[in-house]
Amino acid sequence: MLGVAIETMLRCAQHDYNADASRVHRMRLPKPYIVVALLATALLLWGATLWQRPETTLERIERRGVVRVGYAPEQPFAYRDAHGQVTGEAVAVARLILARLGIESIEWVQTEWAELMPELQAGRFDLIATGMFVTCERAALIAFTEPTFALEQAFLVRAGNPHALHSYADVERQSWVRLAVVSGTHEQSLATASGITLPQIVTVPDAHTGLVAVLDGQADAFALTRLAIERLAAQDGAAGRVQIAAPFFQPELPGLWSRGYGAFGVRQADASLREALNAELRTFVGSPEHQALVAPFGFRLADLPGSTTTEALLARCAP
Repeated sequence: MLGVAIETMLRCAQHDYNADASRVHRMRLPKPYIVVALLATALLLWGATLWQRPETTLERIERRGVVRVGYAPEQPFAYRDAHGQVTGEAVAVARLILARLGIESIEWVQTEWAELMPELQAGRFDLIATGMFVTCERAALIAFTEPTFALEQAFLVRAGNPHALHSYADVERQSWVRLAVVSGTHEQSLATASGITLPQIVTVPDAHTGLVAVLDGQADAFALTRLAIERLAAQDGAAGRVQIAAPFFQPELPGLWSRGYGAFGVRQADASLREALNAELRTFVGSPEHQALVAPFGFRLADLPGSTTTEALLARCAP
């Protein structure tokens, strides 16, 4: 931009000089001085342009050396361990990728699932790292990085699965059955799209509350990812009282994917931050280092996204 401005100004100066050499002579201003003056003016204009350009989120993060990351507590993606430390698959991957970008300091901001996108947009944090699925609906509001995992659906039911719930269709066929879902999740969208009526749907703020709903009889099943359900079923006080519904038949619905691809979320305006994260994710996801990092949280090679990209996922969305 600077070179074009200088070239244009010099061309204009040369034209004026040749067109009226006598006037320039009378002014007694040597031609080199004109060049210097024009160059100085162009530099000042360029500097003013840079000064007026707003700082990007990535630039602010790099300048401050700290990033704010939002999450909603749900094992095995993002939760606090027995020592109060934030951990999980999404947390571990986010820490590593951000460290590769030279960002070591992270401020973890806990919120409810339904508030993640509104609070990201409001600027409460800069990044969502909590096992959020890429969906068409969400992609209209925020931008997603490349996926870091791919998981199927599951139901948590009472021991013995008394209502024989093995699919969303089983819930829809039994109008008295109640299904718990975390508010604002992919599972809520799947339930609605499967024809399950609103009186049958019990919305809860987080995974732990969904477990309690099944234990207390407020819900007959709780829908979440397979890994999350396995974790819940094994918790103290739950083992032997609840189980994962097996077998479980994945829903096949237009525009909704039963196999959920999870990614980090950023504001749509933060393209430079998303691309910086993607540059690292493309070489890391699926690598032996990645597999070793997420294995303690129950992730297998089959739970990783393979070659699937966010662009390919969103290409399925209706125009």
